[in-house]
Amino acid sequence: MSKKVFAVIGTGAIGGYYGARLHHGGHDVHFLFNSDYQHVINNGLKVDSHYGDYSITANDINAYEKSADMPKADVILVALKTTQNHLLEALIRPLLKPDTLVMLLQNGIGAEQEVAEAFNLPYVGGGLCFICSNKVAPGHIDHIDYGRITIGVYGEDGIAPLESFAKDLTGCSVEVDIDPKIMDARWKKLLWNVPFNGLSTVLDSDTAQIMDCQELVNLSKDIMMEVQQAAQTTDTEIPTSLIDTMLGNTAKMKPYLTSMLLDRRNGRELELQYMYKNAIELGAKGGVSMPKTTALYEQLCFINKRIVSTVQ
Repeated sequence: MSKKVFAVIGTGAIGGYYGARLHHGGHDVHFLFNSDYQHVINNGLKVDSHYGDYSITANDINAYEKSADMPKADVILVALKTTQNHLLEALIRPLLKPDTLVMLLQNGIGAEQEVAEAFNLPYVGGGLCFICSNKVAPGHIDHIDYGRITIGVYGEDGIAPLESFAKDLTGCSVEVDIDPKIMDARWKKLLWNVPFNGLSTVLDSDTAQIMDCQELVNLSKDIMMEVQQAAQTTDTEIPTSLIDTMLGNTAKMKPYLTSMLLDRRNGRELELQYMYKNAIELGAKGGVSMPKTTALYEQLCFINKRIVSTVQ
């Protein structure tokens, strides 16, 4: 039996890490690069991890500048920011087979259904990466902590491919949880992302600085409770104990610069549509207002507008 072919679209902090883990597990992994392509061709992909070194040498990496040059894939890992989802038509269309599992390793809520409808796919997977990982230089990823991934699928026909992908990850020593209802999994990830990505970006502070201020801990908990209430409108029940667990884990983790804060510092557009706007609208549709989340979102919109105007 031939090896399963994996394609990684977006070889940054997330795609590079999980792609490297799959490569070291013996899988046939192909990586799409943008600005880092020439650096990786010459130097390989460097992944420093608290679990050990998962680097791939220049001679051993399958690196590409164009997805049209890549082989068709059994699994496509999309690790782009959701702000780049308008590029997916050109990026993943050449890689699709009738049974390809597209796995969105992205933040926020609502993307799986959009991609399934746009590409007329019977199923689309989603992955929630509970990981502290940053791209610190071209072709260089620093994995600081954690690494567990929760995966689910939109479309009942995708359960078997999802379970097969879970086995692939487990075989590479990646902790995996399967949550068949991807909406449930995404709400649970938003429980952390909404307060900590947003507050860290507005305040230009890491997680340890936020947790060192009791007023911000209280605000974070209030925002998490708004997310919990909004999730209930889509039949997703999040136990209050999970809020306390997440706050406790955040207090214990190493100081972490969230992905959105790094986007702000690097002048990149912020992921607001799927992480904030969609969640607020889903809550409102179910009769739940999210005043503190909305206030945070509005501040982020102001910051984002300045970033976009500077880039343009």
